[in-house]
Amino acid sequence: MVESNPWDEFVRHAKAIVDSGKLEDEKGKIEIGQRTGQAMIAALKGSDAWQDLLGSALTPNYPIPWQTLLDFRDWYDGNSEVALDALQSLWAEGDLSVAERIRAFTKGFPRTATRGAAGGRTTIISALLMGLDVEQYPPYRTQAFEKAYDRTGYGRPSANADEAGLYGYALSFLDRFIEEAKNHGLQLRHRLDAQSLVWMSQYDEFWNLPGNGGVQPPIPPLRALAKELFLTEPDDFLHEVELLLTDKRQVIFQGPPGTGKTYVAQKLANYLAESEERVTLVQFHPSYAYEDFVRGFRPALVENRQPGFELKNGPLLKAAKRAEDEPSEKHFLIIDEINRGNLAKVFGELYYLLEYRDEAVTLQYQKVEGEKFSLPSNLYIIGTMNTADRSIALVDLALRRRFYFVEFHPDDEPVKGVLRRWISAKHPRMEWVADVVERVNDLLKDDRHAAIGPSYFMKDRLDDAMVERIWKHSVLPYIEERRFGGDAVSDEFDLEKLKGSIKANGGSEDGIDGAENQDSGESDESG
Repeated sequence: MVESNPWDEFVRHAKAIVDSGKLEDEKGKIEIGQRTGQAMIAALKGSDAWQDLLGSALTPNYPIPWQTLLDFRDWYDGNSEVALDALQSLWAEGDLSVAERIRAFTKGFPRTATRGAAGGRTTIISALLMGLDVEQYPPYRTQAFEKAYDRTGYGRPSANADEAGLYGYALSFLDRFIEEAKNHGLQLRHRLDAQSLVWMSQYDEFWNLPGNGGVQPPIPPLRALAKELFLTEPDDFLHEVELLLTDKRQVIFQGPPGTGKTYVAQKLANYLAESEERVTLVQFHPSYAYEDFVRGFRPALVENRQPGFELKNGPLLKAAKRAEDEPSEKHFLIIDEINRGNLAKVFGELYYLLEYRDEAVTLQYQKVEGEKFSLPSNLYIIGTMNTADRSIALVDLALRRRFYFVEFHPDDEPVKGVLRRWISAKHPRMEWVADVVERVNDLLKDDRHAAIGPSYFMKDRLDDAMVERIWKHSVLPYIEERRFGGDAVSDEFDLEKLKGSIKANGGSEDGIDGAENQDSGESDESG
């Protein structure tokens, strides 16, 4: 029996949309491109008008989600000279590749300027590129493209892809879509046509036209996500975490550094929320306060644009508001390094709500007298905790009672074997690295929380030289601090001696020999 080609099904539904006359009107996108082009012209001339023109060109929610757009506006309004330099790099005249333009722009566009992951920043960049040529550089939204990748079997970009990698991958997909459509008798004029169909493929109408049968290609289950993350026991582990979240709505991933706690939290949250726009990431630190996390007075221009203070919501209340606005969708708040904050002070009265979701409390700072607040039932919280951090001792029983705890340890499932499986798939001639890490963790077994996690070495450009740099500047200093109080480590942790010991014992001998001759110019898989 010949297996069906998922592209056949995808293009058939696309053709049905085109034939029905229901393909979305591209006029709005073209107008956005034209208005953004006016801002581009002003920016390239160095005119101060670029800010106002860009503000009127980019409207909330399409193509940029409103919260992401507000973050972007706050950044360029408060850093106009830096922003202008970055925009001029993106829009520069000359025959530059889209990757060169994007990477030049991101040098001046700090990751701290917006919340969320690279996907949201890529959406901003795609909207700006519409000013160059909207037909060749259409808007990008992570959820729409990832669903299209999954339904066509195209595969997703590298987990480490930057903004240039994500957008370049999306453009390559659109080019493939145009080619597949042509082979099926459907003429798409340009990438904008293809993007419009990708956008519509998110919705039921795309699949339910007469003659389509109304059957949507299935979104891959958790097993596919587990495979993408190189986890073991995929049905058990991720499904168990999903059940824990359903039951208590908050979990904490705990384990040594480098075990992928934050990465898995983000990937799982994005999967369950079905959009990274519904996922908020915040990192606690010793000076982080209730006023930062929940609500507090912040410096602002007040009446008559005089400096003063304004009561502003923190990431918790913002995430809760978004969850309230979409009660049928799952929203996630990821708190990285949750144990580094003074939890009783940061959470305040919200400690109570973590246990009693159906109740409401009076906030410490109220915008309206008598204002009450409750945590929406569709807001889930995932915390991460580094067990090598001595501050873990400060996590009190009150917090532990309100969260489920999930262990991430290199010697236990689901982390056990992740590095070996990843290297086997990505860099098979470097499998000796997994042997070395396992050997070191065996030497460190008297201090369980000192174990070396796989994330140190899960790099797209991994080669001998990179392993040596990571070992010298990340692994050894960590072992010194953890086990020897900052003193030099013993010779047993010398990388060359570890490699020799493994080779003598017959472990991955071919891998070590092959690695010594490996070309260090291996191509990056980030797209």
